[in-house]
Amino acid sequence: MELRRFKDILGVKSNEGTLLAFHGRNLEVAEISNDAWAALSPIELTSSQIPRRTLDNSEPQITLQNWEEEINPNARTNKIDTHVRFLTLNVTQICNLHCNYCAAGGDGTFGDAVAKISIEKTLPQIQFFLNRLPSQLGFNISFLGGEPLLYPEAIELIAKYISEHAPQRRVNYNIITNGTLLTEKNVELLARIGATITISLDGPPEINDQMRPTKNGSSSTALVVQGLERLLARKSEFSHIMIHGVFDHNNIALLKAYEFYSQFNVDSYDFSFSISENDLNASQEFMRQLSLVAAQAFEKGGESALRKIRAFEQHFQSLDSQTRTENYCGAGKSFLMIDARNQISTCPWDVNLKNEQVGQGIELNQKSLEAYQKPLIDLNNCNNCWARFLCGGGCMAAHKHGSGYKNIKNTQFCERTRYLVALALVYYQKCRAAS
Repeated sequence: MELRRFKDILGVKSNEGTLLAFHGRNLEVAEISNDAWAALSPIELTSSQIPRRTLDNSEPQITLQNWEEEINPNARTNKIDTHVRFLTLNVTQICNLHCNYCAAGGDGTFGDAVAKISIEKTLPQIQFFLNRLPSQLGFNISFLGGEPLLYPEAIELIAKYISEHAPQRRVNYNIITNGTLLTEKNVELLARIGATITISLDGPPEINDQMRPTKNGSSSTALVVQGLERLLARKSEFSHIMIHGVFDHNNIALLKAYEFYSQFNVDSYDFSFSISENDLNASQEFMRQLSLVAAQAFEKGGESALRKIRAFEQHFQSLDSQTRTENYCGAGKSFLMIDARNQISTCPWDVNLKNEQVGQGIELNQKSLEAYQKPLIDLNNCNNCWARFLCGGGCMAAHKHGSGYKNIKNTQFCERTRYLVALALVYYQKCRAAS
């Protein structure tokens, strides 16, 4: 792809030669002429700066200027409020796998192996946040580890408590699991609460078994496939089933992973670059591989197959609804993290970091939380970036791993994000032109 820009207007030339433009502030996409393309200034993925260009009063530049100045009355900003509606719980900080890229202390423990969260301390915490939440708002709980299905009793007790103490509250449950412990009993539990299930799987067995080895040397992939079969036999009882792969320089075969994933009739697939990986060559290959995945998905099933890939679905939703995103996540705003010692932080990757702790038990440090209250695109100085309203400021954990600070951008993350947004724009225009 080739990119050009005029203020908030991005021009994209696809590999097939199609020319389109994206109004970053208005979230509008349109095909453009060769003359309009020529009036734009070349840019690189690595840059967020607006190129300077003197207007020459030519018709293409006047047209671009007029479009730039337009205000789309249908475009709206999806602001995140400060009511905590999303809690992630480390119900355990031990794991039965030893993933090569594990950012949770290398073994799922975050450097502090805690077998079981204290239910006696956790239930009052949950009640504390429920009491602060307006009755019309839904509540969301994600179970994390370690491997959360090493302690399924906690999931059952928490869900039972909420159903008894907040029966009118709309509650969504999500579990992020390595998928090796999806026994009949655990699947029954997750079906009973109608959970959204995210299964970590990094590709076919010859790759996944290397990236995500068991501690006894058996195939983790075989166990995941068995679990997936159990889940899919009862698919209608779950809110959503997603396969999520993490990639780094040791595994950058996204296309192989996608081909393996495709045999499972799950609701979506997600491809992530490891937040602890800063290899530039791997980052660039990740982008190339993602374009191959998109091409294959579109060829096999058009828009519906493409939208099974989580990032494309998110961008297509934003473009269709013309909804701007100012926050990639609600960390410190609508989202908080509770670890296995009932300490509260704003992000799953901040567990056991004392300087990132914002509470303990039912005590919150409001002063610490104040630092998170501005929109991420402001905190991260993203206001010149053409992709800001589809990116929403990015992931603070990824920024921190790349730059050392949550609000100083990781340039590789930004480059990958802009590439994915531009790729989504190409396919979005292709899909809308065909409809």
